[in-house]
Amino acid sequence: MSVTDYSKKFTSRRFWNWFPLGIAYAALYMGRYSYIPAQAELGELGLLTKAGLGFVTMVGAITYGVSFLFNGPLTDKIGGRKAMLIATMGSGLVNLLIGFMIATGKVGNFTTMLAVLYGVNMYFQSFASVAIVKVNSNWFHISERGVFGGIFGVLIASGLFLAYTVSPFLMKSFFVGSPQFYFIIPGALLLVMFISTLVFIRDTPADAGFPEFSTGTDNEFDQAEKIPVLQIVKRIITHPIVLTISFIELCTGVLRDGSIHWFGAFAKESGAPNIRLALGIGLFLSGALGSMSAGIISDKLFNSRRPPVAALLYAMMIVVLILASIAMFAIPNDYVIKAWIFFAVIIFMSFGVIGTHGMLSGAATADFGGKQATATATGIIDGFVYLGVAIQSISLGRITSISWNYWFPFLIPFAVIGFLLSYRIRNVKPKMKGGH
Repeated sequence: MSVTDYSKKFTSRRFWNWFPLGIAYAALYMGRYSYIPAQAELGELGLLTKAGLGFVTMVGAITYGVSFLFNGPLTDKIGGRKAMLIATMGSGLVNLLIGFMIATGKVGNFTTMLAVLYGVNMYFQSFASVAIVKVNSNWFHISERGVFGGIFGVLIASGLFLAYTVSPFLMKSFFVGSPQFYFIIPGALLLVMFISTLVFIRDTPADAGFPEFSTGTDNEFDQAEKIPVLQIVKRIITHPIVLTISFIELCTGVLRDGSIHWFGAFAKESGAPNIRLALGIGLFLSGALGSMSAGIISDKLFNSRRPPVAALLYAMMIVVLILASIAMFAIPNDYVIKAWIFFAVIIFMSFGVIGTHGMLSGAATADFGGKQATATATGIIDGFVYLGVAIQSISLGRITSISWNYWFPFLIPFAVIGFLLSYRIRNVKPKMKGGH
């Protein structure tokens, strides 16, 4: 079967394959990040300080990054469906355990206990990132993967919206003074998505009763002969394009979490208005728009090349960060204006980083990883994303303690590096069927 002869039955079945998978992935993001808005209420109870939040984030980021070294190759071996089942069940149970711990008052050494459990949560979460790309790499032709990468980014934006906007709304409306529900709600939702994955998801069109599907690529990892796992890992970690994309995505990790995750702390410390609802809606809309725009441009304008789109988005982020840094130093004492500058910058950054991440982790990994190594490539690249998350977590906690004016200048070098690396590989594209 090729991209030109899809039947309505195939298109319908593909929708029912990726849509539940996408909802599960968004729910996993809710179960990954709900602890961040929970910090305000947990802090009032004396359970989690700003420094504690940074520590928990660092532990989770390191665990997540290291886990990919094992879970990427494992997912290539067992398939994306089983990996997503492990992710939803594992993360769901851990979130429920954290909620139970808070509800029952078993909160001695809470920061340490939360860090350990959050590390376990992130171990299970790492299966999800490779699983969704692994499954969809088998269902989407290379000429469609830019749009899939866009959908991948929309799912991320949706998950962030659930964590940063829906969770706080539910807490304020129904569960005031009960921070355990920041964890119980996503935990329960993830168990529902475990069942949904079991019922609907299949690894390949052949598993769903369709003919073998050609993805349009012809690289070493698409061959019929099985390549040993250790050999796949060796080839991926020495693949020059995958390594370059990994370092671009390290910069994406610094920029994404280094912008999005710090607004609440700024608002709390400075007395600026905490426009959380507007920020959550803005992040969702800008992230979704950036991701889908990047996907369409990649497939239609750049003939399924991903790096040129990343270069354009990085160039935009450089300009935004420079202008914002100048503005921050020009108005040092007006925190209301600063809050709105931060808001605007974070909206633009969401557009850029989610668009970039969707193209590189959502599409390029499938392009270059092929049928046998997509999860391994995704795991390596996403591991670098969370190395970037750890770098910003350690650095910005200290830098913003000196002055919030240094927040955006810290991010500029990473935007420049990301642009230069993206521009360097702007003409790279995987080998196509027929040698094109």
